[in-house]
Amino acid sequence: MRFVVAAAVLTLLAASPAAYAKAVRPSGPVDAAHRTTYGQDPDWTSYGHDAQLTNHVFSRSLGPRTASRLALEWRTKVDDRVTASPLAATIDAGGITRRLVFVATWAGSVSALDAGTGSLVWTRTFGSVDTGVCGDYGIASTPAIDLERSRLYVIGADGLLRGLDLATGEDAAGFPIRVIDRPTTEYVWGGLRIVQDRLYVPIASYCDAPDDAQVAADGRLVAIDLGSLAPAGTFDAVPGFGFLGGLWGWGGVSAEPDGRVVYSAVGNSSVYSADCDCLVDDGGYGDSVVALTPDLQTVLDWNRPATVPNRGDADFGAAPLLFQPDVCPPLAAANNKAGALYIWDRRALGSGPIAAVGLGDASSPFVGAPSYDPVSGLIYDSQVFMTDSDSGRKYGVAALGPGVDCTFTIVWRAAFGSGSQAPPIVVGGVVLVGGGFDGGFAALDGSSGELLWSYATDEPTVAPLISVGGSVFGADLEGNVYAFAVEPAS
Repeated sequence: MRFVVAAAVLTLLAASPAAYAKAVRPSGPVDAAHRTTYGQDPDWTSYGHDAQLTNHVFSRSLGPRTASRLALEWRTKVDDRVTASPLAATIDAGGITRRLVFVATWAGSVSALDAGTGSLVWTRTFGSVDTGVCGDYGIASTPAIDLERSRLYVIGADGLLRGLDLATGEDAAGFPIRVIDRPTTEYVWGGLRIVQDRLYVPIASYCDAPDDAQVAADGRLVAIDLGSLAPAGTFDAVPGFGFLGGLWGWGGVSAEPDGRVVYSAVGNSSVYSADCDCLVDDGGYGDSVVALTPDLQTVLDWNRPATVPNRGDADFGAAPLLFQPDVCPPLAAANNKAGALYIWDRRALGSGPIAAVGLGDASSPFVGAPSYDPVSGLIYDSQVFMTDSDSGRKYGVAALGPGVDCTFTIVWRAAFGSGSQAPPIVVGGVVLVGGGFDGGFAALDGSSGELLWSYATDEPTVAPLISVGGSVFGADLEGNVYAFAVEPAS
């Protein structure tokens, strides 16, 4: 089954640029609303911490002067590898207030751990799916916490969306909901996201392999109304059925602070083009960043950078970070697998990137995501390629800052880790990052890149870190979940 690229496909519905620009309003670098919303180490309820994917929190305890005193509080082992981001929330159950850490695994389980002790509070196991060619999968998508309804939304390889009670893990009324009808072909990699009473579920493929009928996955974004649990909209990234265009970036989607625009990045299509008598990656919205209305009915703006090739699987593996340094208009940034960090004026995506910074090595897929510190105005990216005359190839973290004309330059690079690295998190001016394939965790000074603290693990650490209530939580591919906190000064 093949799809011919036509002019009509590339001129799909778009709202007027003026209407879109009006919906994207500057919010300033750091204001009282930001501090009130994100507070001091608040709950971490979704991938990237907030709907802008900043991975940033303020902290009373952790900073450049105290990071060296980070120490292991506890370590608990769950049933399998952890690649999804842990989450954490403070809940009230039977008059008892406690903070729980939620962890999803490759075995298809979800566990709630006591944040203070690491003891198991509850666990649910939904199993994994053997896809054949692509292998065996459980849960890679980061769940989402709904504090208003006291639910944890999670989707595994069986294609069923579950709403679990935060305190007990029991199914909420109306769940599970079938979202994917072809669970051996289509899969949810990206994190679930709640924006203004809608839950967004990004759908992609396991490994671009078609099903038994030789039909590839149908990449799309699905919205579910959390009040009625009814479908609330669908965005088909490559019009037609089964032409890939998966939304597989770990962050899923991002959204404007007021929820009026939703953003995502699209993977490669599998579309026939008569121009080359071949399958191309850029059919429909393949290899593009898109801005959508919350009901997913209208594409407000979109861009496919001219430097992204239309063959060779050079697509986006990250949802856009939304941020705004004080010298810039509202911006969006995303990594491309080919090794570049692209930055757009998000009021005018269609005009193309205002910056493209080569950070990857063009051989290891650059599929992480940048993070942002609204205090310093710097963005941080991991899995950055570094050269070293003594030991050859090295990878690490880079900090980038804007100039007076909003041109971005690298402020520092620091070697740490290799392979797939999750986005750094920024806590009190400290950049915390996992080592990827090298394992371990590190804390770097956000202004200089100086190594302040590190902790070694025996297994790779590809899941993102989170910070809640003065503690830092992480996980590895052995299923170990870690909690660290700053020890009191002697």
